[in-house]
Amino acid sequence: MKIIKHWKIILPIFVIILCFLAFLLAPNDPEKINLLMRLQPPSAEYPFGTDIQGRCLISRILYGARLSTGVVLGSAMLVVLSACPIGLIMGYSGNKTSWLTESILNSVTALPPIAYLMVFIGAWGNGVFTTFLALTLSIFPRLVKLVKTKTEIERNKAYVLCAIVSGAGKTRQMFRHILPNCAKEITTFMSLMCAEMIMMVTSFSFIGIGLGDNAVDLGGIIQEAYQVVLVRPDIMLFPVVFVVLISLSFNLLGQNVQ
Repeated sequence: MKIIKHWKIILPIFVIILCFLAFLLAPNDPEKINLLMRLQPPSAEYPFGTDIQGRCLISRILYGARLSTGVVLGSAMLVVLSACPIGLIMGYSGNKTSWLTESILNSVTALPPIAYLMVFIGAWGNGVFTTFLALTLSIFPRLVKLVKTKTEIERNKAYVLCAIVSGAGKTRQMFRHILPNCAKEITTFMSLMCAEMIMMVTSFSFIGIGLGDNAVDLGGIIQEAYQVVLVRPDIMLFPVVFVVLISLSFNLLGQNVQ
């Protein structure tokens, strides 16, 4: 009964974990080309059929979901590990934080993620590292601002004052007392950001400025399917459904964090 009660958390976690089991679930090599089998309908050997080059579509979708989700989660983890300490320190210092820092945060968070992506593509070209870096830097200042604001609210509450009276140092106050009380907001924010980043990664790859030409990712699969959408519309439908499913999973996690 408890499992049924918490299905809104268990189901999305299951979907996300499933994305990383591509090497176990994929029935075929996602890179194997067989032009004699191009655009085949779903069958026992190819459950989702084959693409324009005769490659197994479900295998490519599973590996593509693993790459896209891996880039997003890796970026999210790096953002959390780096932005939380900075936000805590800025929020705890209170009036000592300069107006210049606040202005810079407001200015940087106003930039859309695609602006970061275009800058890095111009410098290094498109690829997994470029997309990873662009996503990380686009979310980083937003989380810093969130943690800073939440810390400013929490630092004057009774439990923090009690910790000060009991002799807790600043580091203990921030990381042992304040940070756990910011955890819900951080988790919710990052879950929703992951849902947004999945859509961004897919969109960038679809227009050719994402994870690179040689990467097997969902956006690239959708872009290839678009070329034959009038012949086999289901080829485009399958990866789109996966993108929506992964995005909804992150959204459900964000909305149901306790």
